[in-house]
Amino acid sequence: MAEADQQGDTAAAIPGYAPLPPIAAAKAGLAGGETPLRWTTMLVWLMRTMALVWIAKGLFSWSVILGANPRIADFATMDGVLEATFIFFAVADLIAAVGLWLASPWGGVLWLVCAICEAATPLISVRASFVSAIGVGINAALVALYFVLSWMAARERA
Repeated sequence: MAEADQQGDTAAAIPGYAPLPPIAAAKAGLAGGETPLRWTTMLVWLMRTMALVWIAKGLFSWSVILGANPRIADFATMDGVLEATFIFFAVADLIAAVGLWLASPWGGVLWLVCAICEAATPLISVRASFVSAIGVGINAALVALYFVLSWMAARERA
């Protein structure tokens, strides 16, 4: 009761104060109350899905660094360049995953940097690469899909 009185007092104390209306669950005018599939929604779902994958990649990198399973990879016997690559991606992949999950612009940019760096490591040094040609192709396809969805979402908002 006291909270309701305080809210009523707030409304009376602030001129022009009115609570916001509820958010509509379905767009008006569509048959059956269906909501249209929007490009922005698809972009957010792509970013959240990639965030889950990048969290798994970051945790895998940390498991290699910490030596959780030496049969997969032994960090102590790796070449120095490959160790540096693992350390970079262990940190950057997890930070990019958080940004992707939040659907923030910095998350998308950091993810693009990670994906492009990971795809470029075989070109820079064969010893620094832990990605196969399939991984490079998947990264390139995801970057292209991200750009297409970002472009379509920007057109939708305009």
